[in-house]
Amino acid sequence: MIHWDERYSVGLQKIDEQHEMFFGLINRLEELTKLNDFREELPRLLNEIVEYASLHFKTEEAIMKKVNYDDFESHHTQHEKIKKDIYLECKRVVEKDTTAMDVMWLYNYMMNWIKHHILEVDMLYIEALKTYEN
Repeated sequence: MIHWDERYSVGLQKIDEQHEMFFGLINRLEELTKLNDFREELPRLLNEIVEYASLHFKTEEAIMKKVNYDDFESHHTQHEKIKKDIYLECKRVVEKDTTAMDVMWLYNYMMNWIKHHILEVDMLYIEALKTYEN
């Protein structure tokens, strides 16, 4: 399980709460593997993850634009790539005879991605966020 803690904080409550929500959605993938009927729940959860990613990226990018974040284009490009990657990986898992191992692979993929993205990419905009006012 991936657990939220302060090292993932970008200093803006709205974004931190969305990141924490992402952690919860990703953790539900691991929890699903413990259920006998996980295949029934999986498509709904994956759809929720894909939709939440779009909502979060839209929120984050709106704030970046508001504070005139210098590296907005690069960050936006990364968001577009991960949205596509997440969608394709979710689709791949759902379209086959999914095993618990497939779901755990997806869990690990998303867990590693979000940790890297927050700690390595999102931390780059912390200074710009200091000028943000709700």
